[in-house]
Amino acid sequence: MPRIYVVAIGSAGLWAVYAVMTRHVVAGAGLDPWAYALVQLLAGGVVILWFGRSAPGGWASLFAPWMLGYGVLRVAVAGSTAAGMAYLLAAQSSLLGTTAVTIGAAMALLLFRAAPSVEERRWLLVLVVAQTLLIGFLIAEGAGMGVVWCMTSELCAVASALAVERNPRNRADSPAARHRFTAETLIVTSVVLILAWSAAGAVGWTSSPWAPRGRAFGDPELWAWGIAAGLFFRGPGQWLSLYSVRHIGAQGYLISLLCLPLLTLAFELACGAVGLTPKPSPTWIEWTVVALIAAAATGMMRARLAAARAVSVRAGSAAAGG
Repeated sequence: MPRIYVVAIGSAGLWAVYAVMTRHVVAGAGLDPWAYALVQLLAGGVVILWFGRSAPGGWASLFAPWMLGYGVLRVAVAGSTAAGMAYLLAAQSSLLGTTAVTIGAAMALLLFRAAPSVEERRWLLVLVVAQTLLIGFLIAEGAGMGVVWCMTSELCAVASALAVERNPRNRADSPAARHRFTAETLIVTSVVLILAWSAAGAVGWTSSPWAPRGRAFGDPELWAWGIAAGLFFRGPGQWLSLYSVRHIGAQGYLISLLCLPLLTLAFELACGAVGLTPKPSPTWIEWTVVALIAAAATGMMRARLAAARAVSVRAGSAAAGG
């Protein structure tokens, strides 16, 4: 398997651990999810910015229209994911996250006329069957709002991934420039988040971040968890995600993330076995969905690798002929 797919699957593993930890921190410790997200975004962004400190840049690039639009999308992802976690287990949320692949395929076809291969279409159909079974089960279990929030999150996530794929700054040859770009995506997201949170608090939609009481910025435990998550998960995870998108495209990266629910379920079962988190008890429908997604992930990745090998062989033949 090419190294870049190993990197992308490693990124999925990192996000799987992060998903399980986030559920424990937000639900178990009772911390404010918005404040938790904000601290980790800032911590991850500042550290990666240090690695890209030699690259040129300034406030103008941080608040460019593209960057602000990206920040809005990522805040929508973070907020929708946090809202969905109130109705779903981490494994269920990750299984729903596979809808990003089908949404990504549809958006790539509509926006760029980039149709998947015949082999990929077969496995996309398997994926749609799995997702339909899961959504029907969750709605029947009273978790319909969790489905809505997660689907909203994945729609915004796909849009942000496609935007990154087309951004020339993510394709720069300089590692420092790419580090700075990654850091700016995290920092601008945190800026948009605090503005959105302040506005929501001002109109009474949620508690204000500036309220004198509550488990937000005045809570040392939140700062400890948020900084740790930013340093070990959010920052490295964002860098690996953008690196993967640079090399295999948004859809290739989303396909590699089909491993995410399988890894999340494994971590959640392991944590539940030792009492760190509530132990999940997947139903036969959920196990069926897991099996279908595993088959689709294997099939689609094999199709991508076969296509990449065919391109490499053609390029080698053309070079030899030249």
